[in-house]
Amino acid sequence: MKTQIQQRRRTKLLTVTILSLSWLLSSTALQARITSLFKVPADLSAPGRRVAGGSRSMESCFSGNKHLTALVPQSHIMLTTVGNPVFYFYIPKTSASTLELVVRNEQNQTLVKQSYKPSAQPGVVGIPLQRKSLEVGKQYHWVLSVICHPQARSNDKVVEGAIKRIQPDPQLVKKLENATPQQRVSLYGQAGIWQNTLMTLAELLSSNPNNPELKAQWQALLTSDGVGLGKDDITTDSAAVVSEPLLQTKLVEAQESK
Repeated sequence: MKTQIQQRRRTKLLTVTILSLSWLLSSTALQARITSLFKVPADLSAPGRRVAGGSRSMESCFSGNKHLTALVPQSHIMLTTVGNPVFYFYIPKTSASTLELVVRNEQNQTLVKQSYKPSAQPGVVGIPLQRKSLEVGKQYHWVLSVICHPQARSNDKVVEGAIKRIQPDPQLVKKLENATPQQRVSLYGQAGIWQNTLMTLAELLSSNPNNPELKAQWQALLTSDGVGLGKDDITTDSAAVVSEPLLQTKLVEAQESK
């Protein structure tokens, strides 16, 4: 009888050890995948501002000490393979009535101007480029403005940067053909194509908002080397950029785009 009890104890201990080892290996493998999610392209940068500067409280239209933030790398430029990409921004709760996205070409001509009503909730929103498409090989300058006071546009909260549409490498295209959406995140990330990486992961997270692995990937992507969102010293609410929810509701256009 004593021998049987000892045997059961050894079996239970062995089972717990195996389960613990399996969890550790799984966690390590996940961390390895997350750590190498995005590879920053070399020698790629553009003028820009991804966190809107602070202002006197009388000019602010945000609740608390919050900052408009563009979800872009520290280089201020993102690559894309699509003609109508989605731009992602962290928008705090605001009393402003209008958001304005303007995209200009290399000749500083306005390609599109889109205006929206802000969401009632703070969080990350995606704004798709509509009506006009980016051309392959061309670089564009974009500006998102939160219009705090329509009669005093100098008080706008502004973030800006660049986006360039590229032709994907044929080998990448071949790999993408049979890849799952989650595999595409990694493929785009390793190719340094930020907009596709972020958009693909955002779509996955929108469909599975409570998936812990996707949440971990989202936070790891935004805080990865060369991106570093949530680590900026200039904003006390930087952690909110990676921890606030990806809003499910789409922004409503405030007026006809021009």
